[in-house]
Amino acid sequence: MTHYYAVFKQTAEAVEVSFPDLAGCVTFGRDWEEALVHAEDALAAWLAHAESAFIKVPSKHCELEALSDGEWVPIGVDVNIIAAYQQRKRFNVIFPANILKQIDIFRKKKGLKRSTFLQRAAEAYLQQNEGSVPA
Repeated sequence: MTHYYAVFKQTAEAVEVSFPDLAGCVTFGRDWEEALVHAEDALAAWLAHAESAFIKVPSKHCELEALSDGEWVPIGVDVNIIAAYQQRKRFNVIFPANILKQIDIFRKKKGLKRSTFLQRAAEAYLQQNEGSVPA
């Protein structure tokens, strides 16, 4: 799993969090636990909305530790949180009735919505035929 290092600093009011590799990616929490949850969310939101030119390769711990007096914490990039921040667009599709029935039987067994099933099927198809899924 890819991760970025965040600097956690305790102040009198909160625990402040910043990501030196990602300009403007900052958050805070009332305590360390809340700050960690907010850091994971802030990282995902920042990555979901940033222009690719601003997304740096994560620095190594040894490259960063001299930069700040806070505590360095690796924060994993959670692709599920990133997906929740990505823009959605509604569209209509037409399927033969018998195919749609098969889809509904399968997706219900898996506990999926139609849109989730179709998204995953499209991503798998693109990955299989193109080698990667576009962001």
